[in-house]
Amino acid sequence: MALSFSRLNAATSLVAIAGALGIAAPAAAQSDGQATTTTATTTDNSPQGDDIVVTAQFRGQKLQDVPIAITAMSGEQLSERGQITVADLGGYAPNVTLRAASATYGPSVVAYIRGVGQRDTTFALEPGVGIYVDDVYLPTLHGSMLNLLDLERVEILRGPQGTLAGQNSIGGAIKLYSKKPDGSTDGFLSATYGSYNRVEIRGATNITLIPDQLFARLSGAGVRKDGYVTRLDYACTHPGSTVPSSVVGNGCKLGTQGGKDYVAGRLALRWLPTSRITVDLTGDVTRDSSEDGPTTLLYVGRNAAPGSTLTGVATPVAAPYVLNGNVYGTATGSPFISYSPFGPYAQDTYTNSPYVNYENNTNLAPRDGSAPWAAPNRASINSWGVAGTITAELADKVTLTSITAYRKFDGVYTSGDGSPLSPTIQANAIYNRQFSQEVRLTAAIGDILNVTVGGFYFDKRSRNRSRVTLTTLDFIEDNSVPARTKAGFINAELTPIPQVTLIGGLRYTDQTKSFIYGRLGVPGSSSGGAVPPSLASLNGLVGKYAGDRFDYRGAVQFRPSSELMVYGQISTGFKGGGINPRPFFPAQALPHQAETLTAYEAGFKSDLFDRMLRLNASAFINKYDNILVSVSSCPFAPVTPCALPLNAGKADVKGFEAELSLRPLRGLSIDASLAYLYFRYTSISAIAASSGIGLEDKGVYISPWQWSVSAQYKIELGSAGTLTPRFDVAHEDAFNRNSNNVDAATGGRDIFGLVPGRTLLNLRLTYATSNGDWEISGEVRNATNKLYYTDIFDNRGSTNSIQGSPGEPRTWAVTLKRNF
Repeated sequence: MALSFSRLNAATSLVAIAGALGIAAPAAAQSDGQATTTTATTTDNSPQGDDIVVTAQFRGQKLQDVPIAITAMSGEQLSERGQITVADLGGYAPNVTLRAASATYGPSVVAYIRGVGQRDTTFALEPGVGIYVDDVYLPTLHGSMLNLLDLERVEILRGPQGTLAGQNSIGGAIKLYSKKPDGSTDGFLSATYGSYNRVEIRGATNITLIPDQLFARLSGAGVRKDGYVTRLDYACTHPGSTVPSSVVGNGCKLGTQGGKDYVAGRLALRWLPTSRITVDLTGDVTRDSSEDGPTTLLYVGRNAAPGSTLTGVATPVAAPYVLNGNVYGTATGSPFISYSPFGPYAQDTYTNSPYVNYENNTNLAPRDGSAPWAAPNRASINSWGVAGTITAELADKVTLTSITAYRKFDGVYTSGDGSPLSPTIQANAIYNRQFSQEVRLTAAIGDILNVTVGGFYFDKRSRNRSRVTLTTLDFIEDNSVPARTKAGFINAELTPIPQVTLIGGLRYTDQTKSFIYGRLGVPGSSSGGAVPPSLASLNGLVGKYAGDRFDYRGAVQFRPSSELMVYGQISTGFKGGGINPRPFFPAQALPHQAETLTAYEAGFKSDLFDRMLRLNASAFINKYDNILVSVSSCPFAPVTPCALPLNAGKADVKGFEAELSLRPLRGLSIDASLAYLYFRYTSISAIAASSGIGLEDKGVYISPWQWSVSAQYKIELGSAGTLTPRFDVAHEDAFNRNSNNVDAATGGRDIFGLVPGRTLLNLRLTYATSNGDWEISGEVRNATNKLYYTDIFDNRGSTNSIQGSPGEPRTWAVTLKRNF
């Protein structure tokens, strides 16, 4: 059962429902059932009081007792930090990169853990970080920018989770767990207003339907917010230009990018038919009509031969690059660039702003002679799903858990280059439906042995239909991707003596996937609607991938005292293979193999000084094989256009992580993290070497250093309540997003694929009444107004241009919250 909303413009409709039912924000997850129900409680004095029970090993355990590098956050901690989406988690979990994807890849998150992940959202490629909601696997990066509302906790597991989570958790896993209904009075309603006309309503409430037996929890959220990148009409702002105008009405503003407009609702039911059986049913729906992602043009230049531009200096076009009779770029820059971090390539002086572009999402003169067309200014996802979790205690310490789920989504998103000439414009429609079934049997023999055995079945079918315009091609693609996975697993924990636990796990996975190419012509084109000749033989072609694999895990943990636990482990994982989804010629329709990884890790978890200080740390060496990268210069003719994923070779990835929680005074809490990551290729495949990749190149999305510091102090005001100031600061070093990023001869770095580092500061002040019923919070995010880019899209291989996705500038917001 699910709530239903049409569009979010009606945040007011959500307010009305909130008033009637006491509703709340969309939730995110649940544990395996009543036997592993978790709660997160907080005290003002000790990290131990903040202890969160996690279910990473299929049963409820305290965070400090699990020999895995886990960052766990309660729903209260998320609220204190103002974290509202999955992307907000990345800066505060060591060696975790979570960022909004560039507009080219639609409404999604780029997810990397310890340098392993995926940025490309195509259904043909698998994620490298598993994302789970209510223990239900989400198989696509599309729609992965999840809302963090009404959560019980978040678990971020670092390192391969091949046995515990399964396929595509080669880098790690992110698991969201929502509050479950019970008989308590646990609800809230909040309203937010802030920068860019941000209006946000959230709420949640419990409802007892049958005392001691049937409970419900209703959650919801509505958000509306203007975009922070302004789209201007170039002809309007530059009178006399030969660029056609797209403006309608008065003024030069066409619209914005980055705006949000969605509503979401969730209904959770918990039925307790007997003392040994728990049934959890959930239904959720999201209706999202948000704007397309923020994009600005940063560079225009021809793509040279592999490796020849990697000298640390720019190589723009030597002669003017002309499209439809207008100059797109020259040796000194482009008239459509307002700001560029790469050098003096901004020739537009109208604004000199990094938050302005001249994107019109319109092709007024298609090069194939077809009629003018416009792409929708949206990046939207409409989704719904139902899930059922049954937990039955078959005997003392013997529990059977069944998790069944069906989910479906469709979406529309647009990407362009940030200029009015439309050298590239894509209008994409995406569809996905999935069914999953997981069964687990968990048994314990005293305090000596815990065993979980289970099976997993997964079936999905995805489709994308896109109108694609490139510098030399205009066509429609219509691809289908059916996939199926079957798996069986076992995890055992043996404690022969109280201080020592031996852990072993094994999972067998069988995976099959097909990619069915659809390539169609554009009706009304000069070819009479025929498929472009270079693509004609791709239409109807079927590429297939099939593979099976055993993953294993072995660990030893030792607790010499109640304050310290040390562990060592070896674990494996994989990311499934596939086929190139974007061949421009039949010769580029090449398969790639599955990535594999073996990790060696040691660490400790400690609670010191009467639990005033918590310090957890880990160090690891990853043996990473068949690394999948994408290249924009193919290793065979024709070299461009090209967007080829290939297995580059092997690498060693090394690093360490530390997390600290300090409670030195009543009401004062300090949290910090530090991470280091080092990547080195140890061998290069022949096809990668032919594409310009060498041993000197660095891994993508590898930030050598990451750190964060957070602190808050709750000031007691007696009967007047409390006042809590807080700051959060997070730093990530620069990283490469291009696979061939170092010149072998000179050692120069590819400046065009380097995403600069960033240090972001957020401030928050919260007042709460003495009984905690009312709260009012003021926040400033990106308080220093730092200009940074969440990602850069180097499209020189197809359209001779580079786009950037600027992050949000400084913003403010005020939130009023009523707890009941």
